[in-house]
Amino acid sequence: MNNKEIRKGLNRHKFVYHFLRILIGWLIMAICSFTYKPHKIKDKPVLILSNHNSDFDPLLMVISLKKHFKFVASANIMSGPVGKIIKFLAGPIPRGKGASADQTVQLIIDNLNAGIDVAMFPEGNKSWDGSTNFISRRTADIFKQTRCGLVTYRFDGGYLRSPRWSRYSRRGRLIGQVVGEYPYEQLKDLSVDEIYDIIVRDMQADAFQYQDEHRLKYRGKALAEGIENLAYLCPVCHRFDTIHAKGDEFWCECGMKGIYDEYGYLQGEQIKEYNTTVKWNGFQKEWLKQHKDELKKQTDEAISHDEDLHLYEIVNNERILLKDGLTASLYGDRMCIGNDSDFELTMRWMDISKIGMFRNNALYLTYGDRRYELFRLDGFPLIKYFSLWRVLTDKSLV
Repeated sequence: MNNKEIRKGLNRHKFVYHFLRILIGWLIMAICSFTYKPHKIKDKPVLILSNHNSDFDPLLMVISLKKHFKFVASANIMSGPVGKIIKFLAGPIPRGKGASADQTVQLIIDNLNAGIDVAMFPEGNKSWDGSTNFISRRTADIFKQTRCGLVTYRFDGGYLRSPRWSRYSRRGRLIGQVVGEYPYEQLKDLSVDEIYDIIVRDMQADAFQYQDEHRLKYRGKALAEGIENLAYLCPVCHRFDTIHAKGDEFWCECGMKGIYDEYGYLQGEQIKEYNTTVKWNGFQKEWLKQHKDELKKQTDEAISHDEDLHLYEIVNNERILLKDGLTASLYGDRMCIGNDSDFELTMRWMDISKIGMFRNNALYLTYGDRRYELFRLDGFPLIKYFSLWRVLTDKSLV
């Protein structure tokens, strides 16, 4: 993309940022109980990297840094009439869930080389458990193709305000701050591995390490509802899909019981070892890795399943409904999506090249040259599909 195309609408975008920051910045800060440590970015252009747990994160970064930058954003939010308005007002760089990132990376490089600051969430997803997700090494590769600086930014409290798995958000403090600023002159002689190490170090966060120190309350209704979207495996009986929740309470069909409290901790006699979502999900990951070989052999009886799903095919960024009321059954070698009568789609894990997730209710799969979306409005455990795919195809699971 040439320089003229890259800069198209840039003055409009800068005006919108400035206008909205002055007009409603105070209101957004009040709604989010947001405070920040002031920091004036010195270098230009810069790539700004941040962790991500709230839909308000982009706005809060603009408010706290008092700066224009193009955001890398999910292509999902840029579809339909609302998406057209977002593109006109802000001109974000689109990133398709479960699709190749090649075009997105090139657009980031083109913008930086045109002198335009870019901000992105390198995890690509909001955290499911409160810890930092995997960060691709390609993020560090960008610096070898540009003359930009690096700014790392961190939000604390965002996960506990709105856990990705939950039905409802909570009320409580959110804090933002710059972790580090690294001018181009400091980065130019570093290797990709050295730059990557800086990014991973600065991006590492555990919501509960911060909470252990500060003990902030996050009040809301039905705090435990939706936790089954994260907790797909019981740490007591080691069965899939047996966790349920109502109000602030959750339980397993085996008899395990617990409470999600206002500090974000899991209280229960049988789960003392797993009293945070980070620890619970850590157990799930470790269990899958330890039982990988026997799970691979489970090809006759489903390991797990989910019902009442809608299946779409994504064609030219448009969703085409193939069938609803479907069940996804997960086996050691494949996933079968269908019903008892006239529809079945089988995908071998090894032939799925990418899996992406949006919010807690849409799973994107690239299978050969086709892209699909599995959707359920009230959510389902997307992380289960991602984790099983990674483990059963011998990919790392961090």
